[in-house]
Amino acid sequence: MKKFILPILILFSVSFYMLRLYKISGTSMNYGLIEGDIVLTYRQFDAIHRGDMLVIKHPLDPEGRLYIKRCAALPGDKYFQKERSFYLQPEGNSTRTKVLAQTYDLQAVQTKDGYFLKDPYLKYYGVVHNWRLRVPKVLTQLPVTTVKPKHYFMLGDFRDNSADSRFFGAVPRSWIFSKVIYVFKKPRTWQELITVKEADE
Repeated sequence: MKKFILPILILFSVSFYMLRLYKISGTSMNYGLIEGDIVLTYRQFDAIHRGDMLVIKHPLDPEGRLYIKRCAALPGDKYFQKERSFYLQPEGNSTRTKVLAQTYDLQAVQTKDGYFLKDPYLKYYGVVHNWRLRVPKVLTQLPVTTVKPKHYFMLGDFRDNSADSRFFGAVPRSWIFSKVIYVFKKPRTWQELITVKEADE
């Protein structure tokens, strides 16, 4: 029996290092993730894709807490924000953006900086707005910006109540700790969801 103890301890240590569980607190990822949900995350990952939910360091949090946000733009992507809509030009390539829109039935708009996808994540993820909330201008208006190398632009799914890259900019790779690989969701009913907190106190 003793000969199995060391391998078990090693396996447990490796698993503890590579896999982490986090309990959701706050409202920025409503309603795909709500308070009380638990996410399983993986630390040893290489590639980051648009749409990944990532655990990141929040540079403006005085308590140094980790936050979960969605990767909205990769290094080299261009983006801007207008009237609560997020516009994305993958790889800063206008021609490819137009082709993506036509191929995947996404809305594209033409600007002086080329074609941009309008709210591309609305089609695939639970991105929501609450039009009753009054939000600061930084959450509704951002100029055309190119994401720097080795940086990632992060957004909360509840766009009107999320402290994210619109406040502190794209985060460097060193601030990204792990990637969400599974979500343990609380039971949900329509009646329960309408009582979910929609703004942090």
